[in-house]
Amino acid sequence: MSGMAQICRASQKILRHGYISAYGQRTMFTSASRLGDNKKGQDMASMASKVDPRDAAAKKAAEEATNKALAAKKARDASEKSSGGAKKAAEDLAAKKAAEQAAAKKVEDQAAAIKAGEKAAAKKASEQAAAKKAEEAAAKQAAEKAAAKRAAEKETAKKAAEESAAKKAADKKATEVAAAKKAEEEAAAKKAAEEVAAKKAAEQAAAKKAAEEAAAKKDAEVAAAKKTAEEAAAKKAAEEAAAKKAAKEESAKKAAEEVAAKKAAEEAAAKKAAAAKKAAEEAASKKAAEVAAVKKAAEEAAAKKAAEEVAAKKAAEQAAAKKATDEAAAKKALEQAAAKKAAEEAAAKKAAEEAATKKAAEEAAAEKAAAIKASEEAASRKAAAKMAAEEAIALKAAEEEAIKNMKDPIQSLFLSSIKSLESSGGLEDASPEVKAELQANLDRLAKQFGGSAAEDMTAFPSIQFEEPEIEPINISQ
Repeated sequence: MSGMAQICRASQKILRHGYISAYGQRTMFTSASRLGDNKKGQDMASMASKVDPRDAAAKKAAEEATNKALAAKKARDASEKSSGGAKKAAEDLAAKKAAEQAAAKKVEDQAAAIKAGEKAAAKKASEQAAAKKAEEAAAKQAAEKAAAKRAAEKETAKKAAEESAAKKAADKKATEVAAAKKAEEEAAAKKAAEEVAAKKAAEQAAAKKAAEEAAAKKDAEVAAAKKTAEEAAAKKAAEEAAAKKAAKEESAKKAAEEVAAKKAAEEAAAKKAAAAKKAAEEAASKKAAEVAAVKKAAEEAAAKKAAEEVAAKKAAEQAAAKKATDEAAAKKALEQAAAKKAAEEAAAKKAAEEAATKKAAEEAAAEKAAAIKASEEAASRKAAAKMAAEEAIALKAAEEEAIKNMKDPIQSLFLSSIKSLESSGGLEDASPEVKAELQANLDRLAKQFGGSAAEDMTAFPSIQFEEPEIEPINISQ
């Protein structure tokens, strides 16, 4: 039993706290004509104590029958006075007995009438209580529906605002991402162009340096060949001068010897003709040997000169061949550099075209996705708006039908009080207690849903988007 009492108390507490908004809303509009709980009890007791017209008619008929019986008794009493005492006593006894029976029947009839009246009053009171409870349930349901409708409208507006804000943020983010991607692609293209230009300049500088080195090498080889030729010519001239000097010295020696021989011959002519002849023969052989030696030296110089000329010619041919090889290598290097440059330019052009194609495809895909998303959002918003409109139409039709079917006098008073409040300007002319109660409920709801006590929860929330700071891209770094 105690558990059932606790459940009842908990249910009452839940009803007081869970449906305070609906009852509070009804209080705002019906406080001008609403009675207190004590007054309600008194009204219900007074309604229960009232006698039904049928009970009143039965009571009146019983009273008339009693009056008739009393009148008959009085008439019999008057007639009995004129007759004898025994007869009078018997009649008195019979009349008394009949009166007692009539009084008992009257009491029974009155008790039955009172019991029937109490039953009818209790039934009427229960019917009125049930009707009142049904009215309160209908009013509560209507208030709950109105609250649910307002909450749904608020939620729909909030959802629409959130979707709009999210869409705006997504569009902004997509724009920023596209701008950043475009800047990165431009920076990458610029960097690639700069790298290609730097590589091209390096290749041109390397080719120029190679050409300069080849030219310097060629000039060095030409100078070396020229120096070699000059050295060979100087050596040849020195050898010719040495040979000439040797021939001159030999000629001078020969002349001296001839003079000596002539003098010796003149001095020894007398002594020994044979010795002179022998000396002449020796001088002749010596002269022949010297001439042979001079001829051999001249031949050796000529051979040496010819060998040097051949070596110089061979060196010149080797220098020319090396020069031709270097020129061919330089030409080949220039051709390879040009081909490499053309290949790199073609690769860069192809990469730029592929990047442009990829970018165009990505932009087209992004535009297509954005269009699909926008169409889906528009369809969902249209469906939500259509559903909300249909619900509003259905709710309005139900409310109109409910209002149309209202025939109860208490409900009529309730509607008239609402209309009078609406015609008088709503809560502007309400009492301070009603306004205080309204403000307390609004503050409680604001705190319950995360707001402050003085915050207006019916106002649309203000949404602010801060512009993010984008770091500058320094390509030179």
